[in-house]
Amino acid sequence: MFDISIIIPIYNSATTVEESVDSVVRECAGNPYSWELLLVDDGSMDDSVGCVQDYLDKSPYKKQIRLIRQRNGGAAAARNAGLRVAQGEYIAFNDSDDRWLPGKIALQMEYMAAHPEVDLLGCGYGSDNFQKGSLIRLGETTRITIRAQVSKNYFSPPTVIFRHHVIEKAGMFNEELRYAEEGFFFNNVSYLCHAVFMQKNVAEPITDKARWGESGLSGNLLKMEQGELYNIHTAYKFKYISLGYYLFAVSFSIAKFIRRWIISRYRKLCK
Repeated sequence: MFDISIIIPIYNSATTVEESVDSVVRECAGNPYSWELLLVDDGSMDDSVGCVQDYLDKSPYKKQIRLIRQRNGGAAAARNAGLRVAQGEYIAFNDSDDRWLPGKIALQMEYMAAHPEVDLLGCGYGSDNFQKGSLIRLGETTRITIRAQVSKNYFSPPTVIFRHHVIEKAGMFNEELRYAEEGFFFNNVSYLCHAVFMQKNVAEPITDKARWGESGLSGNLLKMEQGELYNIHTAYKFKYISLGYYLFAVSFSIAKFIRRWIISRYRKLCK
């Protein structure tokens, strides 16, 4: 067992993957916790694997880093491949086009040690306005319930850390979903476990892409919306939320989609 297992899914990220991996390694190496880093290549068609191999050849921590290769199955399948072999008491993620910020590990591990009742801790990402779009008033730390979570996804994979037993309680990612797949997982966690959001940035994008509507999986707004509506419906089907709240959450989601589509179109027209 390690103290922490970190999982990074990789897909066609040759230009960013080394910086992503290095940000995690620097954080882990600068703290007293034992760790393993699981890199899951999800059938990349560029030189992502070559970039990873070059990094490993130069790294003094290569024995703690494992490269797993699989056919393309999507981000959910890649994260699950890492979860199946992870040996850490705690589990964290990064994405191959994001970087961890200095202090992430110390901040989150100290909080989890001081709050044994908390199963998952998520923090801020990039330059996000934490309160924007939130239907609840956020404090420095706030427990996120399923009602709050289905109206706004508070958790981004690069910002979370959770105890290993969360997998047994809430299951893993839904591999049938290619878009908004993290929402399915975090909905389950927010209902079945004790999940907390902290207003502190711990990760950011390596490139200057917008959070949504520009590139990557989040670039396809319609597919993202369909995934989010699926997650809301699943929460209702699992009896996590009432019919009334389901109808509200669907309406709120569609309103957000329309707003994002308008903003995305405006951005493209201004380029």
